[in-house]
Amino acid sequence: MTMQQRTEPSPAAVLIAVAVLALVLTVAFGPLGFVLGLALFALMFIGTKNRSAEPIAPARTRSRLRRLSTAGRVSIVGESHHQDAIGEVVHLSSTHTPDSRDGTSVPAVAVLVPEAGNRSAVRVDLLRGDGSAVAAGYLRGEQAGEYEPLLRELAERGEVGSCPARIVVSGQRYGVHLHLGAPRLLLLDHDALGTAPTLPAEQQVAVVGESVHQHVLYRVVNGRTPVHVIAELRDCRIARGSHVGEHTLEVLLEGESIGQLTHAMGLRYYDMAEEWRARTGRALCEAVITNEGTRGLQANLLLPK
Repeated sequence: MTMQQRTEPSPAAVLIAVAVLALVLTVAFGPLGFVLGLALFALMFIGTKNRSAEPIAPARTRSRLRRLSTAGRVSIVGESHHQDAIGEVVHLSSTHTPDSRDGTSVPAVAVLVPEAGNRSAVRVDLLRGDGSAVAAGYLRGEQAGEYEPLLRELAERGEVGSCPARIVVSGQRYGVHLHLGAPRLLLLDHDALGTAPTLPAEQQVAVVGESVHQHVLYRVVNGRTPVHVIAELRDCRIARGSHVGEHTLEVLLEGESIGQLTHAMGLRYYDMAEEWRARTGRALCEAVITNEGTRGLQANLLLPK
């Protein structure tokens, strides 16, 4: 986003114009014109000086949402001070009904904002449908100290960390927890798939067949391991072994295959992936790529339990 430029005469040009006007008034009206010109000159000089001292307000820009790892669960504090705002998000949710019972959880999207002037405070805001945000609470003190440096680094780049949240309804009270990964693997290294939600990251599931896709993995990791990425799951059929022709799930990075799930894991996650795809448009999940020495690069998906 660029600021709109305004064209205004320079202070020097204004003063020259006023001086010429004062000279004309003096010639036309004598001493009275000289007095009027001098007064006009003084007024314009003061006005020009005041205008030149005004700071130019920077254009406000919207931070880009940066998807964070969801491989963890973090409770926040301070929700009691923001019940009305959280309640607004709950009532705007399509999954909430007026007769919802205690224990109902409502999905939301959270953004993590390191507060200016306080190196150990990370505010948690919840997004509304129009993209605006309301404050919901804070990360706990010790957790804020771990997450804050990375979140502040993102803020300096014009980005704000985002993760899924759940609002737990208990009577007339609301609590909030985040699906948020540990700081050491918080940033996703491959974020080309936008902000579409990923399957809950709760346990590691091995990918098989990476040995014939090492070129893809090496391109993605670009010399760094471990690398935390977003993968896509797609229906495929097993090409060899005792389950030839049966369905499983292929794993893709940057649109290219890096392997597939075993027959047993394919059976476990196939319907879940199809349901997630129907709901969100793509079956996406987090994955971690590690270097296993002689075995080469290996990928483990983070999928629901």
